[in-house]
Amino acid sequence: MIRRNADLHVHTTHSDGSCSPAEVVVAAAGVGLAALAITDHDTISALAVARPEADRLGVELISGVELTCEYDGREIHVLGYFFRDDDPDLLDAMSRLRTGRASRFQAMAERLTELGMVVDLAAVRRCFPRAVLGRRHLAEYLARTKQVAGVREAFNRFLADGRPACAAKLMLDAREAIGLIRNAGGVASWAHPPYNLRLESLRTLAEAGLQAIETAGPGIQNRVGRRFRDWAVTLDLVPTAGSDFHAPDRPGRWVGAITTSDADLDRLRDRQPSNPASA
Repeated sequence: MIRRNADLHVHTTHSDGSCSPAEVVVAAAGVGLAALAITDHDTISALAVARPEADRLGVELISGVELTCEYDGREIHVLGYFFRDDDPDLLDAMSRLRTGRASRFQAMAERLTELGMVVDLAAVRRCFPRAVLGRRHLAEYLARTKQVAGVREAFNRFLADGRPACAAKLMLDAREAIGLIRNAGGVASWAHPPYNLRLESLRTLAEAGLQAIETAGPGIQNRVGRRFRDWAVTLDLVPTAGSDFHAPDRPGRWVGAITTSDADLDRLRDRQPSNPASA
């Protein structure tokens, strides 16, 4: 099989996905992908688990992560690629984010209890033994225990931003996140940018070291993606794309459904700080 293209936005059970690292690698190989980036939220623990399977199946496994950030008063996510897995500053930042995520999870569980819901934290952890627990896991637990009709209701009633059980999230400054990725030898891309993104906002982060922008994904409409691609040309950014895979039951978001071309992957690779072509 001739393998082509890369899915640069995939989640596993090590954050909020439903498939194991090995399973997403098998899925990538099954659809003929040349490369895969596992981009779990604020953790890279899946990479070591996935590498043996990727080597066995001949799929390039790219070091990836999706960092939770704040920029211009709103939450955004920054994707990192090709960084050193053992960089101490990047690992420390991810550890801080996970600690904040754990504290937030505890606070939301306590608020749900105050609102009359029954939340057995040990049971939640048994349901998601390898995950970095977050509010989606609480929503799924409430749905599984029939306390709400489904995940959407759990968010609408309790867990969405501004709802009574939601708690503030620890986030990195986006410029700090970009710097950490770059200092670890990697390349930073803006994940699923908002539809109302302004060119000047993108320019500011490009000047801070951002070298790519996600221009295709399940939440990016075609006309918006075209605008982002035009801006990528204007600012000399690499366009990236990925499925944002979390679970196989989400239509249009399976592994390999949306991909980055081989040519753009090579351009992204060339932007690594250690590569003379990125200078």
